[in-house]
Amino acid sequence: MTDFTAAQTRFAPIPGLAQTGRDFLYLVLGLPVGIATFTFAVTAVSLSLGLAITLVGIPLGLITLLACRWIAKLERARAQLVVDAPIESRDRPLEGGVLERSRALLGDRGAWTGLLWSVLLLPIGIAGFTIAITLWSTALGFVTSPLWYWAMPDDDETIPLLDSTSLGYTVLRVLIGLAMLPTTMVACRALAAATGRLARGLLR
Repeated sequence: MTDFTAAQTRFAPIPGLAQTGRDFLYLVLGLPVGIATFTFAVTAVSLSLGLAITLVGIPLGLITLLACRWIAKLERARAQLVVDAPIESRDRPLEGGVLERSRALLGDRGAWTGLLWSVLLLPIGIAGFTIAITLWSTALGFVTSPLWYWAMPDDDETIPLLDSTSLGYTVLRVLIGLAMLPTTMVACRALAAATGRLARGLLR
């Protein structure tokens, strides 16, 4: 099996329940993780640049790069939810004294791509979270509507499909929800796979 084949993301016409759960988890976690990494990266880089004139910014910048290596490592592990083959790291070994380690860290591609991914993950996480939550809440809301739609007021109807509590529209909502389920599974699978490929391409 070639390296390219081994690195293919898991994708099927309609993914199984286990893969669907992993896709949903990966997409939903993208938002809180993205907020954390973006906040850290922007704050740490700003402080490092602002304090560079006092020389305090230099060790702070090195600590930032080291932390970004760890962020990249964690993100490679999280991507295992949606990719087949492990994403191998190409981080430069940090050996020798403080000066040698600092030089290796400054020239480490993994540290800089980890920093870049820390910033990019916020918009990516927002998009993935929003799409996954919207699709699944709509599909499951329609499917389960007979359990709770009876309690909705039936006056001031504007869109009968969404507002009516009649039996006919309730059945129609369930049918639409059932039709949306496989579409939602495929859409989240495609989005998770695309995000996983992006992480693999940037972080390896």
